[in-house]
Amino acid sequence: MYRLFYNEKVTGDILYAVLNSEEKPSRIEKKGNVAAIYQGDELIGINFFEASKLARLPSAGILYAPKDELIDALNKAIAAVGLAPLAYTRNSGFHVAKIFALEEHPLDEKAQIVTLGLGEKKMTTVSWYANLAVGDFVVVALDGTILRDGSVFHQFVSRNIPNEVSLMDAKELGLPESQGAYHPTGLAEGADFFLGER
Repeated sequence: MYRLFYNEKVTGDILYAVLNSEEKPSRIEKKGNVAAIYQGDELIGINFFEASKLARLPSAGILYAPKDELIDALNKAIAAVGLAPLAYTRNSGFHVAKIFALEEHPLDEKAQIVTLGLGEKKMTTVSWYANLAVGDFVVVALDGTILRDGSVFHQFVSRNIPNEVSLMDAKELGLPESQGAYHPTGLAEGADFFLGER
């Protein structure tokens, strides 16, 4: 999974492709308007300068679901400098889940153990959001998802409870802020929140 970031007002006409946000760069190789960023021999990012000349870019922020045409334009630029192509985005990492059960957390009176359905899969997590009810639809980040702040969600076990997904609020999805977990409408259980049909 990778993420594309573009914000002309903040950083100028540069599109950032973040391939591994958990590594710090050790060297940069710039060829023309493409800068390849490495940690050792691993390519961890690509910067595209004068990006608006490559393709029409959407509004500022993270591009969770870039169109194939944009990826084609970026791949043309990086092929010219000998880099491997970016894959088309078919999974944003953010999916719609249905709440199947809520249990009181045995060690934290403010938390709940949440059992969620994502199609045929059932997963659990812990949440402190107050606006949860059985039958609600919520948006979750799956294991390995690059989040809005550039960090990566990794599933973990805390106090013997598996946190297999992370519940998202509106701010974490780049939407107008509201209180508590975000409840999507018009998408089915298991659908990709950013790639799904609305």
